[in-house]
Amino acid sequence: MEQKKKYGWTAWGILGFVFMPMGLIFLPIGLSLWFSKAGHDPEDPLVFLAVFGGIGTIFLLLGLAFLFVDLRRRARMRRAYESGNYVMAKITDMKVNPSINGTHGSPYVLECQYKDPDTGVVHIWYSRNLYMNVKELLASDEVPVYVDRTDYRIAFVDVDAILPEISVHR
Repeated sequence: MEQKKKYGWTAWGILGFVFMPMGLIFLPIGLSLWFSKAGHDPEDPLVFLAVFGGIGTIFLLLGLAFLFVDLRRRARMRRAYESGNYVMAKITDMKVNPSINGTHGSPYVLECQYKDPDTGVVHIWYSRNLYMNVKELLASDEVPVYVDRTDYRIAFVDVDAILPEISVHR
């Protein structure tokens, strides 16, 4: 059975999942206030309409934009992987990702480097977040990096190809 590849969500996607439902809650409230003529009389507080409708619209648009950015990134990585065009990059470092701090500490990322023999350009890629130190488990010091043929910035570091199956028990 082939293992499903993990393309990972970034903070943008998670923010999209938070903002979009909030917008979907506030926007209908604001629209229902508008259609029920709330805020049309001088005694009615127009601020409720502006707050619910305005904040709902802003949250919905931000959430959709954040989700679009992350889904586009994931689709590009998937396309690079499915194209089958890869290079073998040398693992140069295993770093802690300080931008994420969870219950069990910050995750690790593998830093991979490849020098293009045609152009001499050195490309550096980072793997998805790994939530345990896998340095001792790596089967190789090189990892396949699936790249787009036209743009090496679009890439997927296939860490699973050089890791054994890991089962964590707590």
